[in-house]
Amino acid sequence: MHPRLLLAASFTVICATTFCISAQRDNRNMESGVTTVLLNDKADSLHVETTLKKNAPKAPNDNGLPRFAIVGKDRLFYLGIGGQFLGEGVFTWGDNMPSTVSFTPSSLTPATPGNGSTTQFAWQTSSIYMNFVAMPGTGNQIGLFFKANFNGDNNAFHCQHFYAKYRGLTVGRTASLFEDGDAQPMTIDDEGPNGFPSLTLFTAYWEQKFTGHLSGAIGIDAPTASITPGTTATQVNQRIPAIPLYLQYAWHGGDSHVRLSGIFRPIQYRDLVDEANKTEAGYGIQLSGISAIAGGLGASLSGAYGRGIGTYLQDDNGLGLDAVATAVPGKISTVRSLGLTAGLNYSFSSRVSANLVYSHLANFMPGDATISDDVYRYGDYMAANVIWNINKFMSAGIEYDYGRRVDLDGHSLHANRLQCQMALTF
Repeated sequence: MHPRLLLAASFTVICATTFCISAQRDNRNMESGVTTVLLNDKADSLHVETTLKKNAPKAPNDNGLPRFAIVGKDRLFYLGIGGQFLGEGVFTWGDNMPSTVSFTPSSLTPATPGNGSTTQFAWQTSSIYMNFVAMPGTGNQIGLFFKANFNGDNNAFHCQHFYAKYRGLTVGRTASLFEDGDAQPMTIDDEGPNGFPSLTLFTAYWEQKFTGHLSGAIGIDAPTASITPGTTATQVNQRIPAIPLYLQYAWHGGDSHVRLSGIFRPIQYRDLVDEANKTEAGYGIQLSGISAIAGGLGASLSGAYGRGIGTYLQDDNGLGLDAVATAVPGKISTVRSLGLTAGLNYSFSSRVSANLVYSHLANFMPGDATISDDVYRYGDYMAANVIWNINKFMSAGIEYDYGRRVDLDGHSLHANRLQCQMALTF
């Protein structure tokens, strides 16, 4: 089946799902009964776990639920300090995929003779985190979350999240509001689907529930841009924050939802002919959701389209594909981008689950763009995995990944990867 027909069929299934059953996700995101309260026998362990889970990031592979928590006197605070060791064995064949932990089709390069495959081991996505909530369950509840791994340059300690929450307001370094973390399919691959909107940066946003089913949010993202300049136009420091927002309808206690997201993103550049700074208007829309189909089978979907949103899409980030120089002297124009992602997941039991993922990302250059032929035109990403929760501390998984990159000149590269993972969470 053609990839876009597959996505359309998946979306039809999601929309046709009955609203009386909840979506199934990977067990590591839906786990319950795993947080043990220390030194306080009177504490409600379920409330502690639920509160800490809501304070953590939403992406399924972004663990932030500690196995042990301390409850303060009179339940004035909940504190969990945890960590996760992720050990992986990786075998890759085909063209060269430079990263051991992130399977990124846009980063593919031709394999040199004799180097068509490689065996590697990784631990860099292992992390430590702190999840703190003060005055839980009250109108003045305050949340603080910090998480870091070792995936920086030369395995340096790297901050992933550091934010605070208060009365619907979130401020700090975390995922942009344009990202629907709940709708991201579960992958062992740390980056995940190439066409999925995902960007971590300094942001501030306000979320509000309007009814039992309807909620919305609006915020600002720190200004960023990735531009391919020309001889008569160049990139300058960004001055205007992006504005993301969404409207969401949820059911079955919030386990299933449909979300419509948008973002307005001004992009500044320097016109060297007129010797003046100018602004291109970038924008994007996204329809995403997660729902059940039948029994333990569930589905997720994301479709994003816009101009100047390359930085927000997994595969395009950092490639200079927000905007490119044109044949008009001093002029830069935004690139149109389309990201489509569909996932199916099945829970065989409370311990074993499987995930199947397909994603497609395409970039459409302005007609008068002056850009080289080896620029990333489109790519495909597929993943299939099985996750086994051995107990509340340990899990294991195996995954197959396939990635394809196609340039503007039609030149194509592809790679395959088989990876095994052992996760120890405390």
